Amino acid sequence: MKAILNILFIVVFLCSASAKAQSQTATCYFINAQSGLNLREGPSVNHKVIEKLPYGAQVKVIENVSSIGKEFVMDNGEKLYGNWVQVEPTFNNDSDYYGNSRTYLFNAYLTQHLKTIPSQSLYNFEEMVNVSAHDDYKMISGVSSRRDMYEIGQQCDVRYEYNPAAKEVLKNIIQFEIVDKEDYINQKIIGNYEIDTSWQPEKFKLKYEYRPVEWEQYYLPLNGGKDSILIKDNTGEWASKTEYYGQIDELDSYLISGFAEDAEVIMVNRTNGKRTMLSSGFPEISPRGEYLISEYFNVFANTTQFTIREFDVETIPQDYFISFTSWIPAGEFFWISENQFIMGVLPMDSLFRNSNSSSLSKVIYLKVTIQF
Repeated sequence: MKAILNILFIVVFLCSASAKAQSQTATCYFINAQSGLNLREGPSVNHKVIEKLPYGAQVKVIENVSSIGKEFVMDNGEKLYGNWVQVEPTFNNDSDYYGNSRTYLFNAYLTQHLKTIPSQSLYNFEEMVNVSAHDDYKMISGVSSRRDMYEIGQQCDVRYEYNPAAKEVLKNIIQFEIVDKEDYINQKIIGNYEIDTSWQPEKFKLKYEYRPVEWEQYYLPLNGGKDSILIKDNTGEWASKTEYYGQIDELDSYLISGFAEDAEVIMVNRTNGKRTMLSSGFPEISPRGEYLISEYFNVFANTTQFTIREFDVETIPQDYFISFTSWIPAGEFFWISENQFIMGVLPMDSLFRNSNSSSLSKVIYLKVTIQF
């Protein structure tokens, strides 16, 4: 009986190992080989290489290829087991192989999550809007792998995609480069638009019978303390805490949060109490006030909403709103010149990784250069 149980255990183990090697069909995966992965005409290393797909490129598994015995590749002396799968690349390509021909990859390097941002994906985004010429918004089209996928029925949740068109569109607007933050610490500039948080208002409870939350309110002094304005937490349809951020002397204004869902930041004039919209996302103003940058992660669309605009100009400003799909803001932010800053980010995939992941992604620092 014990021998039979041992045989059963071995069979179950082999079946489990085999099942583990299988990739889920109709599922999107990322190329997790840092040096790229060969896409082939057939399911073996003897078949012709069509092209090498870069790290971070996305594919959809169409079918698992049956094989006899375990297949493996050697990677720095380590055996990586897997099997061949028929795949469909999820980015547009002019090659004749796409659409009608079958293409194959070895799935040992296919994963549903990535830990680093592919360098080419720093420029990729879902959409970009040129918000200039008053209210004449202009959508920049033809650069989004995410939108293209939905149009052709791929339905993949793209976070990293190989799309050189995105970099081309942004080349005269803004550029990103991965750097070591420590190389730029000594270049940090403290400008005229620093937020002063030395004074904080005293908050007190606001009773509101329709919501089981603790609303608050506070007063902001106006006109040198001769008057004041009452700020209340939002009591509308959506719960929204109206936080006080601080004040900027150069703007003669307090900064408070507005509608939380869109991460609005509102300026309250310290003399007359007038409220005006400053940004969507927390604002960063260049040292001399030429540019305003703001960013926030939109949890509903899984994108980073990034705004860049000319701030202190008398003519119609250049103003761009970009929805990035590869990273989320994190870490330190500081200016190193009037048109360059250092910004910490995390791979977008760090939010989607399995909960049992043992390590968190390390913050990546970008040097960002405004081009206009």
